[in-house]
Amino acid sequence: MGREFSIFLDNISPFVFLLGKERCFLIANRTPKGYNGTKTTGRRISELLPGLLVELGKRAADPREEIFQAWGVAIGEKMAPLTEPLSFLDGVLTVKVKSATLYSLLCQHERPRLLKQLQAKFPVRHLQFRIG
Repeated sequence: MGREFSIFLDNISPFVFLLGKERCFLIANRTPKGYNGTKTTGRRISELLPGLLVELGKRAADPREEIFQAWGVAIGEKMAPLTEPLSFLDGVLTVKVKSATLYSLLCQHERPRLLKQLQAKFPVRHLQFRIG
């Protein structure tokens, strides 16, 4: 018998991957225990995988634009024109600041507040500031 892995996604019924010796099936909504039918209850992965991949793609879309917009709200109206989000890679948001004074203020005093505010909505691990 193969090993069994379950994937639970919001608004999608659970999918079970059965990794057997010959074929892999993706089973959605398992059949009742006393099933006495003649047809197989599993479906080929090739039948179900395209729909699953489309749904996963929607959920794992790059949140970069949303994070960049949220940065302006988090930093505030007065300081937003003095900063510009540059990149978001591996959970690190890199922000360009206009002056060394602003860099110092953000690094020493504002980073924890901004990080906490962004982490409430996005997978941000760290804020990195650059003078430019």
